[in-house]
Amino acid sequence: MKVVKKIFIILGWLLLIGGIGFTIYYAYTQREAVRCQEIVVNINPNSPKFLDEHEIIDMIEKSGEMVVGNRLSAININKVETKLNSSSSLANVQVFKKVESKGLSFKGKLVVSLDERTPIIRIKNSTEDYYMDMEGNKIPTSAKYVERIMIASGTIPNPETQASLLKMADFVNKDEFWKAQIEQVFVQANGELLLLPQVGDYLIEFGTPDDCALKLRNLKAVYQQGFKNMGWNKYRTISVKYRNQVVCTKK
Repeated sequence: MKVVKKIFIILGWLLLIGGIGFTIYYAYTQREAVRCQEIVVNINPNSPKFLDEHEIIDMIEKSGEMVVGNRLSAININKVETKLNSSSSLANVQVFKKVESKGLSFKGKLVVSLDERTPIIRIKNSTEDYYMDMEGNKIPTSAKYVERIMIASGTIPNPETQASLLKMADFVNKDEFWKAQIEQVFVQANGELLLLPQVGDYLIEFGTPDDCALKLRNLKAVYQQGFKNMGWNKYRTISVKYRNQVVCTKK
């Protein structure tokens, strides 16, 4: 009896191990065979929306990589990431596969997480119209979304002027006073700027965008003190292009 009992115990263990092994193998084969049923796009909620989720899914579908309907294990996520990274509007693209299970039933998804680049200035002239972020990346405009930021027209003569202009635009965007005052900048061929304020019929000769914080500080003093008594419309130009000077030209 003891021998028979041991045999039954051993058989029981073998059946249990075999059952566990079969379940693991079945789950593995089912998981490997699971197909992608949808693409989920997560855009950073703090990003602008030059592209929406449907446009990003359309980019993936045009990448040449079959996604929806394909086996999840066969999808080349590097190819999808390369396609999305080719868009100058997108940054920090991450693509991964996700399998959701309910018992031994599996559902596959391709999940895309990304940021959209944040513009700090809009470059607009007769031949070009695009945004730029702090790194100088060009961001195409969108009919669905408009970023209310400073507009620069004219032609940026060199990378040094561009870097200084971007620094100035970032400074203006972070200052509520100047963000409300400066509507447009005209970049001249020599790299000097003319500022068009939102209020008043005059031009601001800014010089190059270097030392923008100091120049805007001096200009702000004129706004708060001089214009308080004299008004906005008595001047034709205000120049801050000379170091530590503000020169006003009357009409």
